Amino acid sequence: MHLLKRFTVTIVGVALLLLGAAMMVLPGPGILVIVGGLAVLATEYVWARRMLKTARAKAEEVQEAAVASPIRTAGTLLFGVGLLAVGLAMVFLRDVDLPFWSPVTGGILAVTAVILLVTTWLTIRAAKGKETAYTRTGPDGQGSARIGSVRR
Repeated sequence: MHLLKRFTVTIVGVALLLLGAAMMVLPGPGILVIVGGLAVLATEYVWARRMLKTARAKAEEVQEAAVASPIRTAGTLLFGVGLLAVGLAMVFLRDVDLPFWSPVTGGILAVTAVILLVTTWLTIRAAKGKETAYTRTGPDGQGSARIGSVRR
């Protein structure tokens, strides 16, 4: 039974890693899918746990840097809104004759934009010490701008 679980975890985890790698050059949330694949593989493999821990640490650094500059934050929000607009245009305007212009591509862009906007919003809230799904306010009333529920 354990062998079947390990086999299933390996197949699903590797499939997610490959899909995430493809999304690094195609539209889609490649990094999130790669982290998801590592999380699946980490249930069975120590090497995947180490890689997931490293990815989490890098994500925390990026999260803190993302809101360090108001200009960078504004640029991210503008890019997300623009990406959402293009994605929705691709979904609803079907008579455009451009390469890769399709409702499927538009849907992927729209979902990616929503993920970008929501994670940016959560990061801003976390940096301000407000409660989010990923941070908790400590007894001192201070929040943590870290991903996860463990305060350091």
